[in-house]
Amino acid sequence: MSSVLARVNHPHDLRDLSLDELKQLAVEIRQRIMEVVNVNGGHLASNLGTVEVTLALHRVFDFPKDRLVWDVSHQTYPHKLITGRKDRFHALRAYGGIAGFCNKRESIFDLFDAGHAGTAASLALGVAVADHVFHRGSKTIAVVGDAAIAAGMAFEALNHAGDLQRDLLVVLNDNRMSIDVSVGALSKYFNKIRAKPLYQDLKKDVHEILSRIPLLGRKVEEGLEYIHESLKHSLVPGLLFQELGFNYYGPVDGHNLESLIEILSDLKSIVTPVLLHVHTVKGHGYEPAAKNPIKYHALKNFLGEPEMRASAEPPVAEPAAQKPVVAPSIEKRSIESRKKVTYSEVFKETIHAAARQDRRIVAVTAAMPGGTGLVDFAKEFPDRYFDVGIAEQHGGAFSSGMAYGGLKPVFAVYSTFCQRAYDQIVHDTCIQGNSVVLCLDRGGLVEDGWTHHGVFDIAYLRCVPNTVLMAPRDAEEFVRMFQLALEQTTLVPAIRYPKANVPTCLPPPKDPVLRLGKAEVLREGEGIALHAYGAMVEEAWKAADILEKEGISVTVVNARFAKPLDEEILRVLARDHHTLVTLEEHQLMGGFGSAVLEKLADLEVSFSRVIRFGIPDRFQTFGAREKILEELGIDAKGIAAQLLKEVAAPVEARPARLHLGRMEAAGRRRASGIG
Repeated sequence: MSSVLARVNHPHDLRDLSLDELKQLAVEIRQRIMEVVNVNGGHLASNLGTVEVTLALHRVFDFPKDRLVWDVSHQTYPHKLITGRKDRFHALRAYGGIAGFCNKRESIFDLFDAGHAGTAASLALGVAVADHVFHRGSKTIAVVGDAAIAAGMAFEALNHAGDLQRDLLVVLNDNRMSIDVSVGALSKYFNKIRAKPLYQDLKKDVHEILSRIPLLGRKVEEGLEYIHESLKHSLVPGLLFQELGFNYYGPVDGHNLESLIEILSDLKSIVTPVLLHVHTVKGHGYEPAAKNPIKYHALKNFLGEPEMRASAEPPVAEPAAQKPVVAPSIEKRSIESRKKVTYSEVFKETIHAAARQDRRIVAVTAAMPGGTGLVDFAKEFPDRYFDVGIAEQHGGAFSSGMAYGGLKPVFAVYSTFCQRAYDQIVHDTCIQGNSVVLCLDRGGLVEDGWTHHGVFDIAYLRCVPNTVLMAPRDAEEFVRMFQLALEQTTLVPAIRYPKANVPTCLPPPKDPVLRLGKAEVLREGEGIALHAYGAMVEEAWKAADILEKEGISVTVVNARFAKPLDEEILRVLARDHHTLVTLEEHQLMGGFGSAVLEKLADLEVSFSRVIRFGIPDRFQTFGAREKILEELGIDAKGIAAQLLKEVAAPVEARPARLHLGRMEAAGRRRASGIG
């Protein structure tokens, strides 16, 4: 059989395909997605579940004349394959390839760069209003998941749309999942709806039957209008979306192409807000993913591995023996018994050990138990685990309330998603002096690009009073920082760590006690000091090895804290070194290096040169973390190469732009009226 996908280069090509050919195309799309995700990694189950919905939408509507807005857009691989990107699909999520999310730079069929949940309805409503003003006659469609529609922002958009009554179709892709199982009253509400008959179809059938009865049928039909509300309430529990001003249709089978095409064709002519409730299955078409969508949400190398196909459920580990939270035991078990361990795994082990000792410790996540490492915590401590759904704002304030009540909440959240709870961190937590431990996973660069890089957290947190910012160099230090964070009573500590394996090349700590705001010297050299924060300590250590081979001996300092900074060590370094180099996996503007410069000015401490390594003031692309570090010149080789050029020459021969002298700092203070 010839390939149908090979014949589809534009959505218009779907119009010439028979229903059987569309079904064959769905099979080929799933196969292609599995092949590429197996090699490159990416979101699997969600994309397998949206194939028929995607094909039906592109078959019925005329995009981009009509408007298609995807929520989160981690479910758009089928959309990419039929919108002119199939020849580049092999480079999905690869450096220089195509994004794993919608990307307006790639295609006119992607209206927005989408990576966070709950945004589509708001964006789509704005487009619909503009189209109405300019009389474009376009249909706007937002595809929203059942978990994302529970976000406050989505509800605000639905409320506004019901009031404006513009031409908006919201496709509710109800698969009972976000990344993990959907939670909350709204999820239970959808379960009730699924058990009810198709309300709009029933109403249509009643009217069709009555219309065939002359005179009497018309009178009876008119008489039915006054019991319309009672009829609706008996068929659709709650009538949530009807009451918000939407015409509600569904639920319909999201994998029945013929039915989807028919109902979308009918809805095309309705010019007021419509919500189509579509029931899909994550992982549909690939049995292991359909049985275990959490495991197959995002992964790679899943084909041809019998141990992954043998069981639909992940193995349940035996409970570890109860023991105190001390760094050496965690370090030994994590590093020596396994070749590779991620920071997320270290967090998982650490919070388990701490929670067994202290019943006040509770864990909070925003629909990310798998990604943050809290799945097993939920099983072992179900009464102390809280998944607030895709509602980081609520998660921040909710955690603060628990801290006020005497608990020790740990809010595990990706750095990029913590941005959504910023006001709650400032207003509801820090101002109140309620100690919530923020565990910022994915702090730094990640594969998914500009919508997901966690490179702003140092800047947006260190300016807030009552915060403590920490970043560990390895697993042992993570455990110490976690314990230090739990000991705080009025401060809000944030522990930042990357999506990366924990390094094993660094020497053991000289001092077993971690003190608030105290750095450590890992290596002593002459003239040049590398002052590194978090994940960059490993790169600094490796760069020092390279420089040593070139005859340059440097000092390596593990900063540990971006707030408070170690003032004493800065004074000591200034006495013995002419050049200070700061290193961070974060935006340079407002980051760790900026904090050091500010502190030097405050202390009136000077170096002949201060050189900052970090991320420049632009949004970074997607691809492997290591590749982006290399491209930016902030991996070990890049750091060493730059220092060989900038520092190897005599200090007095360097351009003035590299100098931060006492006189320059004093001049700036006089100019600003300080001192």
